[in-house]
Amino acid sequence: MAEVYPSDNELLNLLTDDETGVEYIATGQAPYYLQFRRMLYRLLQATRRANDLRVYDESGLDIGVKPGKFQAGTQEVNYAGSSGNALADDKANIYVYLTNAGVLITNEYGGFPDMATTPHVRLAKATTSGGDITAIEDCRVLMRAG
Repeated sequence: MAEVYPSDNELLNLLTDDETGVEYIATGQAPYYLQFRRMLYRLLQATRRANDLRVYDESGLDIGVKPGKFQAGTQEVNYAGSSGNALADDKANIYVYLTNAGVLITNEYGGFPDMATTPHVRLAKATTSGGDITAIEDCRVLMRAG
């Protein structure tokens, strides 16, 4: 599906994104590479929280989880991040989540647990085959456990 963009004229006249505050590089701005790095820095600042608790493929059957925070009841839980978390091979669905105490679970195969009985933060659903991770679906919707 193709993206829908404003007209070329509208794009060239945009100064700042209202929602994020990220400024566009003005046409003819010099030195361009410095302006581009400033824009990239602003974009990274605006998206920093989107990386919290993101599950990523480290190669083979190992996943890593980026550090981040979530809310468990009235407590803020800080997860330091982790790497080298081995997944089982040849599984169609591996449900990866953090308990409300911040314990990483990587061996759940039937689905995410019931939130009423096991408060948790859903991180991802992974698929493995032939000694490798073939898919990781991001399941972070709300960073809150129970």
